[in-house]
Amino acid sequence: MGRSLALALYLLAASRAAPGEVPPRAPRPDGRLVWLHVGRGATLRSLAQLTQRLQRARPKLRLLVTGEGQTPPDLAGFPANTRSDLLPPDRLPALRPFLDHWRPDLAILAGASLPPALVTETAARAVPLILADIRLTPQSAAAWRWRPGMAASLLARFTRILAQDAETAARLRALGGRNLSIDIAGRIEETTDPLPGNEAERAALADLLQTRPVWLAVACPQTEEEAVIAAQAHAMRLAHRMLLILVPSEPDRAPALADRIAREGWITAIRSRDEEPEPEVQVFIADSEEELGLWYRLAPVTFMGGTLSEGGASRNPFEPAALGSAILHGPYPGPYPHAYARLAEARAVRRIATPEALGAAVSDLIAPDRAAVLAHNAWAASSGGAEVAERVVDLALATLDAHPAREAP
Repeated sequence: MGRSLALALYLLAASRAAPGEVPPRAPRPDGRLVWLHVGRGATLRSLAQLTQRLQRARPKLRLLVTGEGQTPPDLAGFPANTRSDLLPPDRLPALRPFLDHWRPDLAILAGASLPPALVTETAARAVPLILADIRLTPQSAAAWRWRPGMAASLLARFTRILAQDAETAARLRALGGRNLSIDIAGRIEETTDPLPGNEAERAALADLLQTRPVWLAVACPQTEEEAVIAAQAHAMRLAHRMLLILVPSEPDRAPALADRIAREGWITAIRSRDEEPEPEVQVFIADSEEELGLWYRLAPVTFMGGTLSEGGASRNPFEPAALGSAILHGPYPGPYPHAYARLAEARAVRRIATPEALGAAVSDLIAPDRAAVLAHNAWAASSGGAEVAERVVDLALATLDAHPAREAP
């Protein structure tokens, strides 16, 4: 790899910095360890699916996650044995104890961050480096040009670079030379694997429902139950056989909910009582989150509960997207803003502004062709993100296999 005076001067300054206080760290687990860093432009949730796929492919792999400026605060969606740590400042006296402790067998840097000391020191220890999910804007590329050779020297230390798009790949080659090992892989997107569902149960329920129009309200909080029931009443004016499958956010409320809406004249049934959505049933209360995969498969339209109120959504919209259900949601995405934004970009969701608008939206999507367009776009967005994640995982495993396990000191 080429020499860079700018990099040499940077590392000289980085080596003279005070080490600072070494924070307490969890013990390094035995076995091979993959380190994933969430850099600029990457998201913690998008990397969560990578770790899940890595774990399924190699159950004995151990995982470490670091973030920009802080320890990742929430590892929801990551395998249970995932460790997290605070990435030290980009100074060698602080980085070396970090690398001495964790001894990664592979480092995956996601996003557009290229900390020079970190990249150089990791590569010097013969740890293979993958730069993934990088998108380089013209402004970002221009910022490197005043440091002649530094970008090229750093990029040459990566085993493989996975760019989001062709423009990024071209800018990286302009900085690092045409011999860089760059693939255009697409963007690692937040998504989920399809939830499981009992196929025999699905077939039996589909036979019972026959051609009835069906919609699903999932993880519905008590504050939104009135809006959902009003939407069902509105939709039944156009389709009197319409069935609402209602999944309350608190399953224990199912009996009280059924009693209340029955007093309003609705014919109800409850899943936990082994009742069925018979032809006369108008509201079927599915009070078991373990069967969400079944309901997503049966309902062509899903309303994401919690999105009409300030508390925010409690389920990931990629759950119904992965199973081909069209998605309705309100203005509050809760912990999934990136997921809703991506699905909106793909024209895969219908957003409603108020509870009163839910009924009209459900009625509009009774038409199978309208629901099918949303559902297809949602499935395409979900499956596309999964394909990119799978590609990164395949590369990571091939890189691990090509490098022997590191011995403990």
